[in-house]
Order: sequence, then structure tokens, then C-alpha cells
Amino acid sequence: MQDISITNMVLLCISFFGLGLAVIAIQSSRKLSLRLNKALELINSLHKLNETHQSKLNALEQSQLAINAENKEAFTKDFKNAFSTFETSTTQTLNAEIDTLKLEVDKLMAQIDEISQQDPAAKMYAKAHSLVASGASIEEIMDACDLPKAEVEVLIGFQKKARK
Repeated sequence: MQDISITNMVLLCISFFGLGLAVIAIQSSRKLSLRLNKALELINSLHKLNETHQSKLNALEQSQLAINAENKEAFTKDFKNAFSTFETSTTQTLNAEIDTLKLEVDKLMAQIDEISQQDPAAKMYAKAHSLVASGASIEEIMDACDLPKAEVEVLIGFQKKARK
């Protein structure tokens, strides 16, 4: 069996380090995806609530047609007040939910940026990852990130496997 040279050992260690960073990045991405899924579920539940309110409003409109002529004016006024109140509360609720979701997304993006800023190697691999995602060539990635060809090929392999 051939002895492994020090260079190959160093490259192997760097590759494992890169693999570890890739796994951390994937886990962070999954956490963000889970939070975004939760946000989508909240939006869907708000949509269902809106549909429920819309069906109630439709029922109110139908009952308005059934009321005799002398009560129509008073009912219309009450209906407009109820609709205005409903519209205001729904708008406020939706705006509050959207603001909350925006804050959560901003916090997550700040955490991702903070993690990326903490480790110079992570910055390098994050840059390499974005270049791979944008379709840059192996040579371009090697030049931009000072990575050996083997590591760039590993990153490209991970990217292709993640797309499948």
C-alpha cells in the first residue's frame, strides 16, 4: 500500500473541513426553510380565515337582499360599519403577521451573515459556493477563492447532488 504524502493528507483534511462547512451551511439552510414553511403556513391560515370572513360577508349580503325596503337603509349602514371594522382588523392582523415574519427573516439573514463573517474560511467557502451556484468555471472559482482544484470539484459535486 502506498504511503500518503503530507500534501495529500493536508488536502484531505481541508476537504473534510470543507465538507463540514457544507454540512453546516445545509443545516442552516434547512432551518431557514423550516421557518419559511412556518411563515407560509401562517399566511395560508390567514388566507383561510379571510375566506371564512368572506363567506360570512357573502351571507350578510344575501340576508341584506331578503330584508324589506324600510329596513334596508339601516341594515346597509350597519353592514358598512361591520365591514369597515372587519377590514380594519383583518388589515391590522395581516400587517402585524407580515411585520413579524419580516423581522424573523431579517433576524435569520443577520444570523447567516454573522456566521459567515466569523470565520475567514467560511467566507471563502461561502464565496466559492455562490460562484458554483452561479455557474462559474473551475478556474474562475480557483482564482477567486484560492482553493485547490480538488476542493472546487468537490464543491461542484455537492452542488450538483443538492440540485437532484
